[in-house]
Amino acid sequence: MFYTDRSIGVLKELKRMSPGHQITMLKFIKNLSMLSTTLDSLQNSNAIDVLTELLRNSFKAPHFREVSNQVLNTLYNLCRLNKSRQEDAALNGIIPILQRIIKTERPLKEFSYPILCDMAYSGKVGRRELWRNKGLPFYISLLTDPYWQVTALDAIYVWLQEETARVEDALLDGLFTQGVVNCFTTSKANAFENLLEPLQKLLRLSPPIALSLSHPDLFSRILQKLQSSKAVVRLNLLRIIRSICDASDDPGVIISRYDLADTIQRLAEVDGAVLVRNMAAELIKLCETSDKLGLNGTKRRAGRRTSSSTTPPGLLSSQSMPATPTSSHSSHSTRNFLDRDTRQRANGINGPIPFRAPSRDGNGVSSIITSNTPGSVGKSRLPRTTSNRPSRQSLLPSRTKEENIMPLAPGRDEVLIAAPNSRRRRRVSGETK
Repeated sequence: MFYTDRSIGVLKELKRMSPGHQITMLKFIKNLSMLSTTLDSLQNSNAIDVLTELLRNSFKAPHFREVSNQVLNTLYNLCRLNKSRQEDAALNGIIPILQRIIKTERPLKEFSYPILCDMAYSGKVGRRELWRNKGLPFYISLLTDPYWQVTALDAIYVWLQEETARVEDALLDGLFTQGVVNCFTTSKANAFENLLEPLQKLLRLSPPIALSLSHPDLFSRILQKLQSSKAVVRLNLLRIIRSICDASDDPGVIISRYDLADTIQRLAEVDGAVLVRNMAAELIKLCETSDKLGLNGTKRRAGRRTSSSTTPPGLLSSQSMPATPTSSHSSHSTRNFLDRDTRQRANGINGPIPFRAPSRDGNGVSSIITSNTPGSVGKSRLPRTTSNRPSRQSLLPSRTKEENIMPLAPGRDEVLIAAPNSRRRRRVSGETK
């Protein structure tokens, strides 16, 4: 704790010290930053602000190399795996300073790379400063460096996870695709193996980027490296192929176009690794499904817009025709008529019900006429068993209501019975002799 308190006072006096004393005290602060218990105290004493300002003002000083060596090591210890301190350094302007050191081809650029690449893991504030200082093009340019291309690809992947839409649009301009193809085809054995895992995760996250990497040089390198003796290399290569095929409208065409079918078939049959065999079998199945469908790119897109059913084309054409509305219309109108009649009876409406013509199929309901005025005749809604030929009595003039219709007893729910064809009045239930 004593050394921490003393370092706070030392930080305030750094600008006034001679170059020799500055370097001595910077070494002391660097050693303190190696202890995890002192990092919070250094942050609270504005160490990041003081060291960034000292580095900015020492570019033209004769002892810049030694000063920057100590400062960059201290900043790396402070910012490592801590978002708040990374954002603090970004707000104090460390990003353009580090980019300037890298562009001058100084030996100290090796200390600047890890701090800049770790900025992609920071929060919104750090990424905003990266956008302002063209951090994404900087990461893409690192793909040409065999020592830092894996770290740069990891940083791009993390940034893509946080801001998918914006980063994806920026990566589809062509520079990233060309950079990935170049580093994929030129990297050496160890660098190539380390490159596969972050690349396949990035392609799985973004199908448009995966589709943009459908390049002949990339597949030529994949075909060559599928002969690798390491199962993890073969598995990651097959996963990359699968990500590109999933993003394409014609996965089978991609596999056949770049002569991958025979190699993948061999891996599915005789490879010693279970995961490799399973992944190769999935790719073969995907290719066979595409061949059975026999669709080109345009037809496949149309199929995605509709459905995945396997209805034959002949049935699809017949299903697309509208149904004839005769029977459905008649049943629908009959149901509406009965509902309307029921509603009028429930509401106590005694007015006449409009006449309805019989339906086309002959299943309609017979017309019903009900009236409270004398001389009206109510016909029964019960099914008629006699023939439709009118009788003689039906041709006679209608009788009065008193003669044909017997009144109902109050509170009885019975249908009025009309008897125009009978000579004698019928007895209704509830009537006394």
